[in-house]
Amino acid sequence: MPRSMMRASNADEIPTVLFCDLVRNPSLYFDKTVRLTAVFTQAEEAQYLSDNDCPLSHDDQIGVGYVTSNKQASDEFNKRIRLIGSPEYAGRAVVTIVGSLRDSSRRDFAWYHYRFDIVRFESVFHVTVPYQGDLQAGTTYVAKVRCDARSGLSLAVPAAIPMHYAMRIEWTNLAEFPELRAGTRNSRERQIVFSVLSDDIRQMTANRWNRTVRCKILKVRVRPRIS
Repeated sequence: MPRSMMRASNADEIPTVLFCDLVRNPSLYFDKTVRLTAVFTQAEEAQYLSDNDCPLSHDDQIGVGYVTSNKQASDEFNKRIRLIGSPEYAGRAVVTIVGSLRDSSRRDFAWYHYRFDIVRFESVFHVTVPYQGDLQAGTTYVAKVRCDARSGLSLAVPAAIPMHYAMRIEWTNLAEFPELRAGTRNSRERQIVFSVLSDDIRQMTANRWNRTVRCKILKVRVRPRIS
């Protein structure tokens, strides 16, 4: 048994494997039901699984299929796929799934070496990157913010913008996070996870542009207390 294979509990006999072990030793997993975690990407022509720890070439991609036994299962798949395709996720998510690897390739508008047939999604999480002064629609960031009475909630490191641009960040769900409200006790820096939903740039005059970036806060990270 590969070392990536974890011993299953009595309550759940589905083994959990590392995605990288699955792609390095595919014949060991053909047509076997397993659980794995990978990055799910919605491309224009198909859907794929990947992991940064084992990058795949175009020819070696792992495509995605679905196994549905009833309408409820089909509806659940559609719900998850719509979520991943929403502006909040922009077609990419970290997923934990149950399914089987198939020795089946495609070489047409979809292009992959093997196909992983998903039986069910167990979790869907955002793909996050550290904020480094640039904001792009469809990306989820981890960043430090400040909240004070004068400027409200703002990034600790302001976003870089070209000359003659005015920029405003709209936090669409700030009211859901009272710990980020302006006030003396909350003026210190905090770390948050947020998704950029849209980035709208409009030319106002010949030499002036307004940029409005709409962001959704996903989580406020709590620092552990030092005793």
